[in-house]
Amino acid sequence: MKKLNSQRKCMPEMDKIANTILSAKRRRFLSSRPVFERYVPVSEAELFRLATGLNFKFALGLSKWLLLAGYGDIDGTLSFREEWFSVIDAEPLDGHVSFAQDVVGNRYAFNPKDGSIYYIRHPEQAVARISDDFPSFLQELIRRDYRLKEWMDSIAVAKLTRLK
Repeated sequence: MKKLNSQRKCMPEMDKIANTILSAKRRRFLSSRPVFERYVPVSEAELFRLATGLNFKFALGLSKWLLLAGYGDIDGTLSFREEWFSVIDAEPLDGHVSFAQDVVGNRYAFNPKDGSIYYIRHPEQAVARISDDFPSFLQELIRRDYRLKEWMDSIAVAKLTRLK
């Protein structure tokens, strides 16, 4: 848990990013709803168990986000759940960690070596590097008013030969 503690201390901008998302509202005709809907809170012990069980190191900012927000959905389109976490064992993303899924089954993964974020389009198994790190990924999502589908539709992807 030492690594999670040090990551939390070095990520003050994640507090601001998380606050922006957690306080955001999506307007409706006569009401509004929160942009982020929490499914369940997450503890440091649960994240430690997850990381050690799958043998990976969290991308910078991701564990802080999960501790602040918990598992849940951003704008009903991007889902963070424990069950979405898996280590990919196929080239070219061998060793990357899947951490989220969108409403149509596309996955989002990070490279544990440098923290970069990847989009894996389903079912054609195409991939694109979409951000240098997790905080930048969330900042871009905020900048785009949480319109994940439009953002991903604008990304050029490369076909993969094999991916589980």
